[in-house]
Amino acid sequence: MLKELTDIGRQLYVDRDRRNEFVRLMYEKGELTGFESEIYRRDGSRIWISENCREVRSTHGELVYYEGTVENISERKKAEAELHLARLQAEESNKAKSAFLANMSHELRTPLNAIMGFSELLTQELFGPLGDPRYREFAGDIFRSGKHLLSIIGDILDLAKVEAGQLTLDARETDIVSLVHNSVRLVSETARHRDITLKLKAPGGAIWAMVDPTRLRQILLNLLSNAIKFTPEGKTVSLACGREGDRLYLKVVDTGIGMNAEDLEKVMQPFHQVDNSFSRRYEGAGLGLPLTQSLVDLHDATMTIESAPGKGTTVTVLLPGERILDWGELA
Repeated sequence: MLKELTDIGRQLYVDRDRRNEFVRLMYEKGELTGFESEIYRRDGSRIWISENCREVRSTHGELVYYEGTVENISERKKAEAELHLARLQAEESNKAKSAFLANMSHELRTPLNAIMGFSELLTQELFGPLGDPRYREFAGDIFRSGKHLLSIIGDILDLAKVEAGQLTLDARETDIVSLVHNSVRLVSETARHRDITLKLKAPGGAIWAMVDPTRLRQILLNLLSNAIKFTPEGKTVSLACGREGDRLYLKVVDTGIGMNAEDLEKVMQPFHQVDNSFSRRYEGAGLGLPLTQSLVDLHDATMTIESAPGKGTTVTVLLPGERILDWGELA
């Protein structure tokens, strides 16, 4: 009776085991829905079908007949196959891009370091005066532009390494309090130049944790630089470090322009920038926060951002208790 289940004439299953599977499942379950198979048509071409079938029994439970439908789903299967191929090609292309960028570190950074090194020599006039003071000013412009470009390239390469799975942590015992002080010192000149007050709140003693000091410093510098960049002159940016339960918090608070929920979603995507008149005045590739999030994730930490237009932004990074080795005076 099962062989008379559907009237598909001389059409045959491409995979003949499918027909056996169909029969087996019908005997076991008494009903099938969406059983997909590829079959031959009379002219030898292939199509995909979806079969629905069920037993019809009498009131006494005796099998009377089978009823069902057969639907040609070839177009749907073709679309699914094309979508799957396109997805695979996109993934391969993205992997190739990430691998290429991750391997470009030396080629991009080496010439830039040379430009910056020689321009710094000119600025300091180490081998004698340049003559016209404007040359020294121009050399300074070259140095600052090279430094800015190197920073952008560094972010792009680091993000590419994250995507390619090539960025790993060099975790070691690190004094978090010392690292926090060092990070503030590194951005203090930029803050002073913009007439922004930097505040630091940290314990007096050391807090030892198992982290990558270079990457954790990069996290703090990205957050502090962003805060300074988007805070108007005369305002305040602060960094606080302390204990929250068994976790260590690092909190950067600014009194800048702030963001709404839609803008906040944009800045967490690579290469996206908030398009308003204030933020567009500042340079950047839109990689700071996405890269920072990736570095935070590598530390098994969390990052939260609270912001509102005109009320500033607060970014909190929480390091898990497993990474804390010694709380020092906070124990």
